[in-house]
Amino acid sequence: MRAREFVINVPITIKINGDGDPEISTDSQEAPDTGVAFIPPLQQKIEMMKANSGKESDLLDQIISDDDDTEAD
Repeated sequence: MRAREFVINVPITIKINGDGDPEISTDSQEAPDTGVAFIPPLQQKIEMMKANSGKESDLLDQIISDDDDTEAD
């Protein structure tokens, strides 16, 4: 992946008071843990080969499951 393909969104709030000093704050909530881990393509291939030989794995379930959170373009 190239650097220009990354998009980073950082929600911040800037308040300018009468004294001239801006107050900058970030959203203090932690992102909820979705339980979905990044699996590199080579590891995906290995997990698929293991599945073909009859082994079951949580990673395989994640690889082949449909993602309901994606929006159709």
